[in-house]
Amino acid sequence: MVRLPPAVMAMAATVIGVQAASEVQGPMGFMWPPDRHWQESTDNTAPCGSNQGVVNRTDFPLTGGRVAFTAQDDSYHTELALSFKNDPKTQSDFDYILYNNPITEIDPGHTCFKIPDAPPGIPAGTNATIQIKYIADFDRPENQTFYACADIVYVPASAFDNDDVPCFNATDSENDVPAPTATGKPTGLPGHGDDGPPLNPSSVPPVSSGGSGSSGLSKGAIAGAVVGSIVGLAAIIGLAILFYRERQRKNRLIAQRDSGRGVKWVEDPAKPSTSAEDIRMGSVASK
Repeated sequence: MVRLPPAVMAMAATVIGVQAASEVQGPMGFMWPPDRHWQESTDNTAPCGSNQGVVNRTDFPLTGGRVAFTAQDDSYHTELALSFKNDPKTQSDFDYILYNNPITEIDPGHTCFKIPDAPPGIPAGTNATIQIKYIADFDRPENQTFYACADIVYVPASAFDNDDVPCFNATDSENDVPAPTATGKPTGLPGHGDDGPPLNPSSVPPVSSGGSGSSGLSKGAIAGAVVGSIVGLAAIIGLAILFYRERQRKNRLIAQRDSGRGVKWVEDPAKPSTSAEDIRMGSVASK
């Protein structure tokens, strides 16, 4: 059985699973490391947007770590923080901020970020929880704050395989929706602007796409073109086969019609009787 790279499987899930995403996450969530179970009724509740506690922890490298997000709506003012509590319960437990400035905007699709290494003095085997906190107007017309958490355990970088992380970028930045506003009034502006949420300018952290520097929907567009080409070719082949079979059927009918067995039998018309009896009767009868 062929095992596809995680990045390929993740890209496929992003392309074909957009509709299903609304049933398993809010406007944005972790693709890696896996986050806690999402619930619509608690996704605005700090600190983790879920009533589920720690279930499983994902191995995470002490250095060179990356996180992957999947988003189905524009998300703004995203903050990432760490907690070293075994089961953080309050927002104050997340006291280690990963970026000095929030990420201004994350577009729908898939995005991968490098994050700072573990703080000095943190050994392998240490439990931690990564939190994302962001703004979106997902199911209401006004700003809302959303939360999500992923539970990890630090391991040495030498014992971690980065190829298992679905780190690539395939986002849709060409179809930005109007940003949420404090009043809930539509702005009609693409993306975020002066009337959008109160965003602080920030430098976006380094992004690793795992590719040759392409951006946007290039990978998704290529995947869609390949799938479309295969479907189109299959349709053409199917039509050709149907046409061929119909042509063969007609040829068989014509051959059968023109063969000796296919000619309709017609009896010769009866000839007038010239028997002696008929002559004696003075008439010619046909029987």
